[in-house]
Amino acid sequence: MEETNERPPVIGHGIIRTEEKSGHVFQVEMKNGHRAYAVLEKKGPALPDGDVLGATVEVEFSPYDMSRCKIRGFGS
Repeated sequence: MEETNERPPVIGHGIIRTEEKSGHVFQVEMKNGHRAYAVLEKKGPALPDGDVLGATVEVEFSPYDMSRCKIRGFGS
């Protein structure tokens, strides 16, 4: 069996604080105060109806860059 050095993505939950690019790029704040830019990919989850500011999101970070992430889903 071949061993890989691939590190798994870091999954977290945060709150959308600002919308940087309409419907595509958001600034997300984590519980510990860390802020990151989150991208909503075209093949990703659909935006919820109404205002997304203050919405809870599940995000996926690369273990090598914690300043950017992808939105994996929206919470309540």
